[in-house]
Parts: sequence; structure tokens; C-alpha cells
Amino acid sequence: MQNQINEIIAQRRSIYPKEFTGEKIDKQVLETLLRNANFAPNHKSNYPWRFVVIADASLESWVDKAAEIYQNETASESFNQAKFDKIKHYTQQVSNAIAIVMEREPDTKSIEREDICAVAAGVQNMYLSLSQFEHVGGYWSTGMGTYSKAMFEFLKLNENQTLLGFFVLGVVENKRTEGHKKDFNTFVSYL
Repeated sequence: MQNQINEIIAQRRSIYPKEFTGEKIDKQVLETLLRNANFAPNHKSNYPWRFVVIADASLESWVDKAAEIYQNETASESFNQAKFDKIKHYTQQVSNAIAIVMEREPDTKSIEREDICAVAAGVQNMYLSLSQFEHVGGYWSTGMGTYSKAMFEFLKLNENQTLLGFFVLGVVENKRTEGHKKDFNTFVSYL
């Protein structure tokens, strides 16, 4: 078991939407990811994550909204037609997306930074869960209008919620497992 979990962690990779085939993933895959996300550690068991599943017709609406946001909120001198086209092409590549939302109650005793970390741990659980599905990949995107009020409204979020990005999912023919990670000692010091 020890070698198996080490291998799963070492082989975890972001799989980008350009690598997706456009095929739809099984609903059971989504449910497995969301169930496992719910096992993430969280301060005072407050479960600060909320996940909004975007599928089928809502996927097309989401892509249209993201493209509209990019077009409307990008200065003309910074607008990149290739990036706009890439966003629009998501409807042909992506199977599903999951909006990653942090929710904090106004009178909560938890610390915001801890809640962000808990949500991120939930997303890491989803990433690691993908290892059991040979042809399903995922990517945590902070694009697609993540920081726009228009996307906040599109997702019908409330004032206690913060959008942290989207976990974009799709079918892949060959899932990458190799990586070029720096040696962990580069980032470690001892007192």
C-alpha cells in the first residue's frame, strides 16, 4: 500500500483541456471525485467547500459566459483572438466542469486561510482520485472568468461565497504520468 500511494501522488498530473477528446465521462466518476473531496481535512469540521457541477446544456452556457467575460473585460490592446477561440472550443473538448467555491458563514470562528487550504485539499483529493480512471483527466483552472462578478452571478453564488476556480474534466486517450519535478530538498530547511 505504501508504494502504491507514493506512486499515485508522484504520478498526479494536470491534464489540459486541449488533451481531452470531447467524450463524456460517466456520472459515477463525478460522484467519486465529489465524495472523495468531502474527506479533506477542514478546521472545526465546517466543510467550507461547495462544488457546482457544470454539465450538458449548462456547460455550453458556462463556456459562452466565460467567452463573453473575456471579450467584455479584456482591454482591446490585450485581447487575444486565439485565447478567445480556445475558450469557445471548450464545448467540444470538455466533458464537465466543477466550480470550486469556498463558503464562509459571517459568524464563523474559522480562519479564511484555513478554509482556502481545506478547499484546496478537497481539490487535491479529486486530482488523486482520478488515478483510478485510466482515461479521465482534470485541470484546476483559475481562468474562465473566475475573478469576474459576471461569473459569480452566472453561478448564482451568494455574498458568503468565493469562486476559487474550476476543476475541468475530460476523457483522454493517453494520460500523462511523467513529470519534471524539482527535488523536494530544494524547498526544505531544518531548524
